[in-house]
Parts: sequence; structure tokens; C-alpha cells
Amino acid sequence: MRHAVFGKHLSRTKNERRRLLQGLARELIVRGSIRTTLAKAKAVQPMVEKLVTRAKNGSNGALSSIKKTLSDWQSMRLLLSDAKNRFSKRTSGFTRIIKLSPRAGDSAQEVMLAFVDPPYTSDVKQLDTSGVKKPIKKK
Repeated sequence: MRHAVFGKHLSRTKNERRRLLQGLARELIVRGSIRTTLAKAKAVQPMVEKLVTRAKNGSNGALSSIKKTLSDWQSMRLLLSDAKNRFSKRTSGFTRIIKLSPRAGDSAQEVMLAFVDPPYTSDVKQLDTSGVKKPIKKK
């Protein structure tokens, strides 16, 4: 019986599972989407949702729990900046799972885990057309 057993074990020990989920969460934050198996995606999705919610909160306790979970300054800074801008209009549902074709080697169901909103771009670069000559129109 599975009384009081939480989550999927993913055929790994506790430390291996923790490092796997940590790596998947980091890659999702940095890249915006990752391709993995369905079981791993379902295991890491709630973790990433909680990280984004904590980043939106921005309190000292939330920041320390994000640092403890990710243990990477680059992804932590990226998550904090995205949470303020990219996910400001959402309260939940920051990620989605898109099913792909089965993997060729072992027929495992592959999925793409991605953020719902597109990346936020605040700096819109305009082309400098001051030195460009306009073409002469022929009559």
C-alpha cells in the first residue's frame, strides 16, 4: 500500500531525484521550454509553478527558498525578472505540457514543457536610418 507516499520516485534515490528536478527546473527557466518524458514533466511542473509564485511574491523568505531550490544565481535572477514582467497578469498556470511523438529508442512518451506566456521584451530596438540613402524612384 502507498499510504502517505507523495510524488513519483522516477526510479531514483532521493538525492538523484532532487538533482534531476533541480536541473530540469533550471533549464526550463533559462531556455523557456524543455523536451523530456511525460513522467519527468509531471514531476517538475508543480515545482516550477511554486517557484514562479514565490518569485512574484518577492519576500525574503520566498527568495531564500528559491535560492535553496535552484542553487544557481543566473537562473534565479532570470526567474525574478520574468516573474515581475512576464507573469504579472497570471496567478497560476504558468507552464503547459505539449505531447510529442514517442521516443524512437524506448517508445517513452515525450513532451515539451514550456511557459505559457512568450518572453517579455521591454527594449524595442529601432533601426538607425539616419545614414541610409533612400533609393531614387524612376518616373
